[in-house]
Amino acid sequence: MFLMCVTFVEVLKWIGYVLAALLCLMFIVVVHEFGHYVAGKIFKFKINEFAIGFGPAVFKHTNKKTGECFSLRCLPLGGYCAFEGEEEGETPCEGSYYTKPPWQRIIVLLSGALFNFLSAIIVISIFFMAFGDVLPTVVNASDVYADESLQTPAEQKFTEGDLILEVDGKKLYSLLDSTVFSDAIADKDSFAAVVLRDGEEIELTIDKVYYAAEGEEGGAYGLGISFGYARHKLGFFPAIGHSFVFVGDVVELIFTSIGQLFTGDAKVSETLGGTVTAVASLAELTQFGFYAIMYGVCVLSASVAVMNILPFPALDGSKVVFTLIEWIRGKPVDRKVENIIHIAGLILLLILAVVFDLVHFLA
Repeated sequence: MFLMCVTFVEVLKWIGYVLAALLCLMFIVVVHEFGHYVAGKIFKFKINEFAIGFGPAVFKHTNKKTGECFSLRCLPLGGYCAFEGEEEGETPCEGSYYTKPPWQRIIVLLSGALFNFLSAIIVISIFFMAFGDVLPTVVNASDVYADESLQTPAEQKFTEGDLILEVDGKKLYSLLDSTVFSDAIADKDSFAAVVLRDGEEIELTIDKVYYAAEGEEGGAYGLGISFGYARHKLGFFPAIGHSFVFVGDVVELIFTSIGQLFTGDAKVSETLGGTVTAVASLAELTQFGFYAIMYGVCVLSASVAVMNILPFPALDGSKVVFTLIEWIRGKPVDRKVENIIHIAGLILLLILAVVFDLVHFLA
């Protein structure tokens, strides 16, 4: 009976984690669609509906002045911003989608990804201010000697508790890459470092030397330290500045991972996943608290932005390509052909999402 109660409690916990993950995913989707909506309003596009979720509506409200409908739908796995005249067969009218200049449509299409990038920057900036980034910190420092005779003590540079901020002008934020410090000093015999010691930033010149632990015979060439990681909260402007760098690193990592799929250096099961994989990953993060949720939302927001600007049929990037072709040619690609391509792309994306989820969970 006790085991059944424990299992039931665990199930309830996981239901809570999944619900929290779905809310995070919906936040990312709503931000994306809101980007389209804001840009559409700026350029006076006629908007028929702004929907959160898919499927039958559980709530609807129509603005009597603008005619715009806001709806909340039963499947919390997406959303959309529907523009007048966007669908084939709709009669063009003032403010309809295809009556607008191509450059305005391109801005509207890219605004979803832009809002995802902006939300990622805002979320991770708050994260850096509230919880802090992860910095390498000196856990233990051995006695350091100037030569292999172990007779002449050298000046101890690093001391226990030092937070290492920079190496040769490169800031060492480790939230995304835990090897950033060891990589930065790997091929250096001497380097400049900035550490935070007792609340004060101190500049050091570090030379790798021959060292030995106290009371032990023999030694080794290096820094004479062992290091771990500690959180360090950033001020407002440093947090904003580093948020751009962090999101840029996330985007670089995404493109690197995609490239590694083609070279065979990465596995599909480790790199790609569908909606279920995204929800499961977010659900795992929610177990570690609000700071982990913020981290996950930032990374997933940047990922959604990148994926949406890829020129794959049905995605915003593909629609931008068709709009650019229309702009250059002075006339559009046949709308029926374009719609067929987007529908085929959407079906393929849904199939790939299922396949990637299966590969991920069966690997």
